[in-house]
Amino acid sequence: MIKTVEETTIIINNNTLMLTNGKNRARFRYDSKDGSVSFSDSNGNMVQNYGSTISINFEVFKLTHLGQTINRNDGTMIACLRDKDIQELAEKTFFDEGQLRVYDFMNLKFTIEL
Repeated sequence: MIKTVEETTIIINNNTLMLTNGKNRARFRYDSKDGSVSFSDSNGNMVQNYGSTISINFEVFKLTHLGQTINRNDGTMIACLRDKDIQELAEKTFFDEGQLRVYDFMNLKFTIEL
């Protein structure tokens, strides 16, 4: 299913939920099967709750444990955080002020009828 509500695009595919805010470019992804969560804020910072290998300008970085960060040359960062920390960041920064909050990140539930 793909649906857009007031500049927030909702994509639900099998076990994966993806939300994209067209107004500020924030993105949130949640996989209910493996519990992976990732969030990119409007400034280009990215947080996730799983380890990964990331290549930036031909330089390879590994996120292997919670609390680890990678600082990028452009001033943004990539971090591995706990689920609740990611949910709190998304809850506070995904929607712009005055924008309809179609999703409750703390409870992982929609606030609107789909």
